[in-house]
Amino acid sequence: MTLNDNLYKIISSDANKRSFRLELIPDCTIYKAHFPGKPITPGVCIIQMASELLSLLMKREMALTTVSNAKFLSIINPLETKNITFTFRKISDGPDNSINVSATITEKDMVFSRLSLIYRCK
Repeated sequence: MTLNDNLYKIISSDANKRSFRLELIPDCTIYKAHFPGKPITPGVCIIQMASELLSLLMKREMALTTVSNAKFLSIINPLETKNITFTFRKISDGPDNSINVSATITEKDMVFSRLSLIYRCK
């Protein structure tokens, strides 16, 4: 299952800024289970969202190979924070045809997560 159109919807994207504006879907089954009455976006879902969005940005399917660093700085509750912005700050070639990615998840002045991930093309 992809999370796009299940956990989130893409409101807009900007290829030049490498960013996506997302609307979270609080009625998603994931939120009902994590946690009832106080939904929280799971860290693994944030990483999966990054993978799906990177594949759209790169126009090819990407496979996550390594989570170099994942900092979850603030909880993303879809009832309190309806929209977030995913920005890929760095996308660079690594060894062995890998792609190194740094992403930040924000809303206004709040930084929710910072990710450093390594991918390969499928």
